[in-house]
Amino acid sequence: MKKSIFYIAAGLMLAACSHKDYVIEVSNNLDFDRNQELISVDLKASQIGRLTDSEGNDVAYQATENGIVFQASVAANSTATYSLSVTEPSTAQAPVKTSAFFLGNRRKDDFAFENDKAGYRMYGPALLNENPSNGVDLWLKHVENPIMDEMYKQEEGGKPYHIDWGYGLDSYKVGHAVGCGGVAIVYNDKAWVGGPYSRWEILQEGPLQTIFRLDYDSILVGESILHESIVITVNAGAQVNKAEVTFYGEGVDYLKVGGGIFLHDEIANLKVGKDYIAYAESATSDKGIYGVHASAGIDATTLDFGRNYVAVIVPEMENAQQFDITELALRSYKLGETFTYYFGGGWSKRDFRTDEEWFEATSKTAQAIASPLSVVVK
Repeated sequence: MKKSIFYIAAGLMLAACSHKDYVIEVSNNLDFDRNQELISVDLKASQIGRLTDSEGNDVAYQATENGIVFQASVAANSTATYSLSVTEPSTAQAPVKTSAFFLGNRRKDDFAFENDKAGYRMYGPALLNENPSNGVDLWLKHVENPIMDEMYKQEEGGKPYHIDWGYGLDSYKVGHAVGCGGVAIVYNDKAWVGGPYSRWEILQEGPLQTIFRLDYDSILVGESILHESIVITVNAGAQVNKAEVTFYGEGVDYLKVGGGIFLHDEIANLKVGKDYIAYAESATSDKGIYGVHASAGIDATTLDFGRNYVAVIVPEMENAQQFDITELALRSYKLGETFTYYFGGGWSKRDFRTDEEWFEATSKTAQAIASPLSVVVK
């Protein structure tokens, strides 16, 4: 059975009532606007219909196992009201903004996922002899609709995804490191990064929210082998993805776990804030892209790749620490617990013109996670 896992707002469970219309009040207690933020509403209703905002405009939503999710906009220190009719049919169809898929033999077991902001991939067992990690790769996007599958198809047709053919590009190097928000364990003053995943499962698919799980059978920590399970929730409009990680095993104590950022050759611009780390650099961290461009007859030194941005948010983060050229946002951890954090990236050619804009947006996202929108259903 597919599961539904949400963040940002917790809905109020309702008693079953098949012919009752609902008023949904969404409140923001922060001093900045919350725009197009995905919220969840749990509904014990036998049918649902048209959703509208306070001005009567149709609002698209995604039906889930427990209710609906939709993107709400709420001004600072305000409440926005939405109406849900169970008898009037919905006339708005949600545009597809989230996606997750397994590449298999097409690309060495890559598992790719994206929303309207950025694309990502994680590495599978077919890459084992290349020493991959359980880190996350970042793909930069020009467009809001899912395009990673099309970028893979272009690669298969002779147009590498390390070159921007109009959709965006992969210019971020991961190697055997955490990449853009991968997880690592700190034990005996060393950061331990895992290898490729062993199994995958998509738990929920939809235009506004997609959820999947990756399982890892062999995470080496000290002399112990641990197992990892990570559930990732991809939401429309969100600059970060939610990750819920559990490590299983025995033989290691006094751990810390963190989401991390691979800083590459040098620290371009790193900021440590309350409950987050954020990073900005030239979008040429994978210097191999110059060779890819040269093979296609393109002089990459004449191109402007812009800046790529990475953030990791750890609620109640205890400290940030650098290990070699990896920065981790850390919390104490016991085996068997679930460690929840958020990771994501952006591009100066999309939503953020400067490093400071990215840092400010990350700070606001961390505050929003700490103070989720309140949802009341009447």
